[in-house]
Amino acid sequence: MFQSNIPDDVKSNREVDYGDIFLNRLFHTKLLLVEYIDSTFEGLIDPPSLSISIRYFLCMLDKFGKDYNIEPEVLESWKNECYATRIWAPLIGKPDILFDVNVPGHVRPCLDILRQVFVEMFTQTAHKVNKESPPQKLLFHKDIPRYRKLIGTFFIRVEPVNDQDFWSEIDEISNRQNATLNFSRQSTFHQLYNLFIGKYSSDILDDLKDMEESKDLQFVNKLKEVIDLMEESSNES
Repeated sequence: MFQSNIPDDVKSNREVDYGDIFLNRLFHTKLLLVEYIDSTFEGLIDPPSLSISIRYFLCMLDKFGKDYNIEPEVLESWKNECYATRIWAPLIGKPDILFDVNVPGHVRPCLDILRQVFVEMFTQTAHKVNKESPPQKLLFHKDIPRYRKLIGTFFIRVEPVNDQDFWSEIDEISNRQNATLNFSRQSTFHQLYNLFIGKYSSDILDDLKDMEESKDLQFVNKLKEVIDLMEESSNES
């Protein structure tokens, strides 16, 4: 109601003012966090810290490039796309897809800006800024050229990994996990059953009864046997 009583020319000026205030606050917030942002980005483009699986994957791309005579620029584009866009960008924007963390709604847009900045670090397009530029370009227009310099020889400095070293490391990781993790197939099966079949058993049985193709295979009777066994097992435990 307040906005509707404001003349159009004044309203337009107010919108500009609000945008300036918002951007100014973003700059101040960025200054408070820039040390952590720099540390994170520098850690992600530090070759010695790369896991053996990522190093092996990058070496595999090099092998494909050599075997099929791929142009260096195309191979570089492959690596940029895979490493920045496919591996890290999703985790930067939505860390909760891998880690057990709660990301509040007001934090997600901020993480999305960092995600876009990280992807842009790996592109070679000219970094131009104007009043229509998105927030991440305005906030990091001085930082992106600096980040790109750090990336310069990033892929060249990645230590090669051969098949033997890779699979030896994977076997060692698997053995360590088997020694430290108490994994129970029965417990896992119970959890999956309770999460899906046990929760919707009536609906599933009704749907199977209505399916002509399931009658010949006797899915209903077989599922009932599974349900009876699971309930019996639960009562015993």
